[in-house]
Amino acid sequence: MRGLILALFPLLLLLGCGESNSRQQPYLMGQNPQGPYATPQQLRERSEKVETAKIKADADKEIALINKARDIEVQKLISETDVAKAGITKEVAMEEAQTKKIAIEKEHEEATYFVWLIGAALLLLFWFLFYYTGKNRKERLKIHEDELLYKLRVQEQEMKMKMAEKMLDSITSGKLSPEQENRLIDTLEHTTTKLIEQKR
Repeated sequence: MRGLILALFPLLLLLGCGESNSRQQPYLMGQNPQGPYATPQQLRERSEKVETAKIKADADKEIALINKARDIEVQKLISETDVAKAGITKEVAMEEAQTKKIAIEKEHEEATYFVWLIGAALLLLFWFLFYYTGKNRKERLKIHEDELLYKLRVQEQEMKMKMAEKMLDSITSGKLSPEQENRLIDTLEHTTTKLIEQKR
């Protein structure tokens, strides 16, 4: 048994070496050997790659944080802008409402003033018409009264003249006594004097 193992051992070694040789890649000059153990240069390169990847990951993380902060600030600015815009819109609406209210009040005041002005003008017109009509009425009444007085005076003068003519006829007829003649003459003189005064 021991002899069998010793005889198979070199055979196993040969088979193992041949299998190892068949899997190994050919080595070129200037190329890093591809063995189960890496050289210090390969370790450095791997370390640099790992560091570069770590730096890139950290940079991406920082960029992501910066972008997130930027987005938050932008959203905050947008929100503040919307709030400010809403406040300005509200103030503009309040100003417009106040302006409309003032305009309506002004129109109402102007309309009231216009109505009062028309009322005062109509009152003055009625007063003028009443005064003018009353004045004309008084003037017409005075004229009418003067005309009546003038007619009465004319009639009175005519009557006195007719009486004077009758007295003269009576005096010239010679039918009256001297006393009656004297009384008629006195009456005639008195009547004539009044007629002369009235004519003046």
